[in-house]
Amino acid sequence: MVEPPAGVSTRAFNEEAYRVLRSNLNVAISDLERATVIVTSAQPGEGKTATAANLARVMALGGQRVVLADLDLRHPDIHRWFGASNDAGVTDILLGRGTIDGSLRYVDVSSGSTGARGLYLLPTGSPVANPTELLGSRRMAELLDALATQADIVVIDTPPVLPVADTLVIGRMAAGAILVAEARKTPVAAIQRAKDALTRSQTRLLGLVVNKMQAKDLDVAYGYGYGYGDSYGDGESYGDGAPSGNGRPGDIL
Repeated sequence: MVEPPAGVSTRAFNEEAYRVLRSNLNVAISDLERATVIVTSAQPGEGKTATAANLARVMALGGQRVVLADLDLRHPDIHRWFGASNDAGVTDILLGRGTIDGSLRYVDVSSGSTGARGLYLLPTGSPVANPTELLGSRRMAELLDALATQADIVVIDTPPVLPVADTLVIGRMAAGAILVAEARKTPVAAIQRAKDALTRSQTRLLGLVVNKMQAKDLDVAYGYGYGYGDSYGDGESYGDGAPSGNGRPGDIL
């Protein structure tokens, strides 16, 4: 994580970084009729879920109507970041056991300076044995279209690109993708392979977010870092450079 300039708190520094990301993303999606954006990474543990959660939060704080959907069916995590339940969600809708209205959770993300603000969270729901096939179904495309009609933007947390095919089938249905990479950890070759895989699957790459940067990583003294860590498939590891608290679920920014 890049150290903030003197006199600037770490929390404020990171929040400003997400405002910059929000501004850049709004430009990228300004010409889209329905903005559905996936957030992914090449490999596990690079901070994609933290990026999706914090990006959705800061967009909601800016007054946009936001739906945050968790399509990482193999490692559901978004609901824990907001302290929400995962008893009904995406899989239940796709299998005809639930409805969109019955699965969406309203989450208050208000801060003292913004007044009442919130977003709608759609968790993964019940575990399934065939996530790739379910995510690639016609009903999945219909679900994303339905969510997009109710929001200014749908932010979607998806699995890493390289280990499984899930994100590639989702990407074809989305307007574009944000690729998250961790400084000093993600090999450039892995980033390139993930980018190429998304492109071959006809997914528009909207941008790259470099996570957990340090001042020595940059040619300039000022940069952005996002500090949270997460794991994929083999336990949980929060708090690696967390900007506030110890980086547990719920410690957004």
